[in-house]
Amino acid sequence: MGLKLTMEQSSVLSLDSVDRIRFYVQQKYAHLPQEKHAEIVADAIVKVIERQLPPYHPELKRHITNTLIEQVVIPQKRPVSLQDIDMVCSEAPLTNGERELLQNWRVDKGVIVETITTQWSLWSSLTTSVNEHRKSVTYGLASLMLIFAVSLYAYFSPSVTKDKPADLVAINESSIAGPIEVLAYNELPSDFQYIAVNESLLIQYLNSRNSILVDEPYYTAIMDTAKQFNIHPVLLFAITGQEQAFVSRDNERAAEIANNPFNVFHSWEDYNTTIDDSTAIAARTLVNLSKDRPQDIDPIVWINRKYAEDPNWSTGVNSLFTTMINYIND
Repeated sequence: MGLKLTMEQSSVLSLDSVDRIRFYVQQKYAHLPQEKHAEIVADAIVKVIERQLPPYHPELKRHITNTLIEQVVIPQKRPVSLQDIDMVCSEAPLTNGERELLQNWRVDKGVIVETITTQWSLWSSLTTSVNEHRKSVTYGLASLMLIFAVSLYAYFSPSVTKDKPADLVAINESSIAGPIEVLAYNELPSDFQYIAVNESLLIQYLNSRNSILVDEPYYTAIMDTAKQFNIHPVLLFAITGQEQAFVSRDNERAAEIANNPFNVFHSWEDYNTTIDDSTAIAARTLVNLSKDRPQDIDPIVWINRKYAEDPNWSTGVNSLFTTMINYIND
């Protein structure tokens, strides 16, 4: 038995979405060979599927994704739907806790509680326990990904659209040499998108400004949020420099200011929250305000039009960003 999903909520990865990912990769990584394109696309698709799964531990997520590709994408030559995910999960030998996570996932995804007779069973051939099967997950997924990557272009239509995959993912160039990391898509130029930085030098710079933001929970909150939203961490710190001079320890109200060093919702005094909350709001604002920027306008100037009343805000942020980048790169 399975659960039937609403049509509006059923799509996880459409053919059009696959086409847009393929086109994006072909344009962004034109310098790479075709085989690498297929590899990057395949990895991106896997990440899209994994992000839609219930919040299971990584090994179980990989196993479910493996099964979905093996049972749906390759033999049936079609994308994965939420119903496919539900079917695989519901027929898996889950623990009670994992089944509770599945039920919560169904509620979040808008599952209609209507039992239907399933015409297929993805797990009927499983004769081993989950723990025994997990031993082969890593090797099995690696082998399957190789088949998937090689076969991908043949399975899906070559027609593509020229739209950026705004509802999908962006792919971090710095990870091409190793495991490919898929990050949230935004319209910030690549110079302002997330990249791993020399954190020891970043912390050294912040200490030179006597910044309380090198302390916890401030530092980790800003770094983690930067990665979550695919924003260069130095850009977020540069904004705190423009807004609050990096929150100097000498300020008697430093602990309060550090809760909202971005001055979201006007100021730290008007909106004194937590560093996690204010950083997420600032990051989301940057992503939203970066949309539809004309090519001839500086990205920070474009964001400035609504982020800050001071027309010179962008000049300060750009200057601090450049200074910090030069410092940590040296």
